[in-house]
Amino acid sequence: MPSKLAENILIENLLSLNAVAFLTDEPLRLKSGLVTPIYVDNRKLITHPDAWHDIIETMASLIDKWGLEYDVIAGVEAGGLTHSAALAYRLNVPTIYVRQRAKTYGDLDRIEGGSVKGKKVLIIEDHISTGLSCLDAIKTLREEGAIVTDCVSITNFDMTETGELFAEAGVKAYRMIEFKRIVEKALEMKLINEEQKTTIMEWLKTPWTWAARRGLIATTREN
Repeated sequence: MPSKLAENILIENLLSLNAVAFLTDEPLRLKSGLVTPIYVDNRKLITHPDAWHDIIETMASLIDKWGLEYDVIAGVEAGGLTHSAALAYRLNVPTIYVRQRAKTYGDLDRIEGGSVKGKKVLIIEDHISTGLSCLDAIKTLREEGAIVTDCVSITNFDMTETGELFAEAGVKAYRMIEFKRIVEKALEMKLINEEQKTTIMEWLKTPWTWAARRGLIATTREN
């Protein structure tokens, strides 16, 4: 993990830029169907170069600290794409990205940037919730001959079910920032109160049953 000082700076940036927002009064339904009081959009970092630079530099340092091996950096369309490209530029290594769907023209491929056959590919995501889009990208890369064993994200809800899916796929998921630290910092910054913190922490423990137990219905849907 980053140093305490570095972590605080990263978290404050995420919260100040509204890359992480709390919707305890108006929960959101994600594309997966999961109802959540937390919305994460780390794509907002790319319009704030100082904050984005901090993320990319810290990610590069952590990848070295964790001893991850790779020939290619890969992003997943769309959230992980900009971060993976910036990281690859910083590390001076090749980068590719995986489309959500295959092209309807040309080579009809889902992988953009070149062949990954026989290469060790490190996946970069902006955020992991259910992890389904990331795991789908990993499946596509492996079908094209890539070796994929690791994934790095800025944030991760650390859902038990998601962890089990990554373990079954033989992939270790690393994250830069523990989500409960973001919640604690939000309370410290007075962005949420104690009651909201309790609600959010309950969701992080039991995300799939949280809404039903509270009789809540999502008022908005992720697009």
